Amino acid sequence: MLDNLKFLKYVRSFTEGRVRLRHPALENARIAAMAQDSLSGIPGVLEASVNTQTGSALLLYDPARVTQDMLVEKGVLWAQWLDNCLQSGTVSTPPAL
Repeated sequence: MLDNLKFLKYVRSFTEGRVRLRHPALENARIAAMAQDSLSGIPGVLEASVNTQTGSALLLYDPARVTQDMLVEKGVLWAQWLDNCLQSGTVSTPPAL
């Protein structure tokens, strides 16, 4: 449950079919590109885009294939990766999503 809260603090909107996240690590172009590639690979994600100017990611997904609970589960891993990149100042391989 605590891990979910760590992830949810980055969520700016989460409606059926759409989620927007903000994280300061996404201002780094290399991290943003890796995140976009990783998020785009989630089955059921229709589009993933990352904006380095705002440090945000937007995911459009098919709610018939991906539930919000599934995205939260994957988001916890993703947020931990972003936190680690930001804290360590190094870019590691993103988690398998």
